Amino acid sequence: MATIIRFKDLLVNTKAEPPCEIFYGITKDTVPNASLVMGYTRSGPGMQNQRHYHPHSAAGQCKIKGNDKMVCGPDHDKTEVDFNEGNFNFIPRGEIHGAIGTGEANELVFCYPGVNSLADAGIVYMEPEWPKEDDA
Repeated sequence: MATIIRFKDLLVNTKAEPPCEIFYGITKDTVPNASLVMGYTRSGPGMQNQRHYHPHSAAGQCKIKGNDKMVCGPDHDKTEVDFNEGNFNFIPRGEIHGAIGTGEANELVFCYPGVNSLADAGIVYMEPEWPKEDDA
């Protein structure tokens, strides 16, 4: 049977990929055994998150609003790619990636197939957390 998860019932996660606000809609907590994590990410105009990778799952994304630059690959082979409103993005399992804002707010929908939680997908950070404006 279909399961509806209402956005208004989700709690924001600001710790997984700072400074992004992430709302996890489909996880083992909302749909047991779904074998899919799906959520919504919101970020401000100057966003830059830590480059990271997911060792146990690929990631799919759809940019709903805004434009940014995806930074993909290891330090010795980094590539910047425009990720614009209306575009889809596929990130293979284990590929290092992050994003840099280009001056506008962003919203995207993401999914991790074949897993039931972010912990199952795994997240390995390649950079330290960026300082918050209050810390600068």
